[in-house]
Amino acid sequence: MIAFLMSCDIKTDKSGDEGVCIQQKPNYVIDEGLSSKDYSNFNGYFPKDGLVPTADIAFQIAEPILNKIYGREKIENEKPFSINLENDIWIIEGHLNRDLLGGVAYMEIQKSDGRILKVIHTK
Repeated sequence: MIAFLMSCDIKTDKSGDEGVCIQQKPNYVIDEGLSSKDYSNFNGYFPKDGLVPTADIAFQIAEPILNKIYGREKIENEKPFSINLENDIWIIEGHLNRDLLGGVAYMEIQKSDGRILKVIHTK
């Protein structure tokens, strides 16, 4: 089975106004024939600074996952998030506004390989 998720290049005129879609191309293709066995004889690439070297990249990983789990509106309400690197683990935590009840999202991401170690939402 092959499935497509399409994106579109938008043509912009000289005034800067966006026009119509000029070319559709897939962002990715589901290919059930793709297997990790295809690359089992290769060592992976791990930069010396890690696969997640900056707070910005850590948040780019965390945000869509948190949005999917807890909902975009809830995560938007927890911004700005606090981020800290401790023992090569990015710790990402939402901010609870004073006028809201409840808890905050919390995630840990391994700097070296990008593994997500923990995802919770406090109460």
